[in-house]
Amino acid sequence: MKRKSVDVSSRVSKEQHCPECGSIVVVTRLENQRFPYGEGSEAVELEVLVPVQKCSKCGFEYIDDAAEDIRHEAVCRHLGVLTPDEIREVREEYGFSRAEFSRLSRLGEATLTRWENGSLIQNNAYDQFLRLLRYPENIRRLQVSTTTTARSRVREMATLDSYRFRAIKVEPGLREEQRIFRLHIRQALAA
Repeated sequence: MKRKSVDVSSRVSKEQHCPECGSIVVVTRLENQRFPYGEGSEAVELEVLVPVQKCSKCGFEYIDDAAEDIRHEAVCRHLGVLTPDEIREVREEYGFSRAEFSRLSRLGEATLTRWENGSLIQNNAYDQFLRLLRYPENIRRLQVSTTTTARSRVREMATLDSYRFRAIKVEPGLREEQRIFRLHIRQALAA
């Protein structure tokens, strides 16, 4: 198993109550922690600094949600995908509620919620889509496509910066290749 140290920002909760005795005299210290991620030959050991809580009254030590968030961020960084906070920032940069962003992007609202609260990690394809949504011109394109009819959409898309419609140039042998391709497909389906 390979070991990989991942740098994540520390989040320490403001006021803690000891889950054992209820005392509010809780001291936080940062501790280097290793945990495995992945399976088989793909498995790695990630290393992060997490806040560990210790009750001054009863001596009970524990970690809280902040430590889990830090671990989740470490996994995201290891995978090279956006963290929950970065996903939320994409949406909030444009002032969208989760419901509005969901309608615009056609991503499920429940899925966005899971990504933003760290209960699920998006795959690479969705991560790329979210990264593309960081660019305002892509948001405009989606807004145009969701608010217009098909005919007016073409006119409006033509006004967006750098929008180009491309067509295949008909070369001399292209039609013959097309006819032969159809023939092979028909033969394969008949077999």
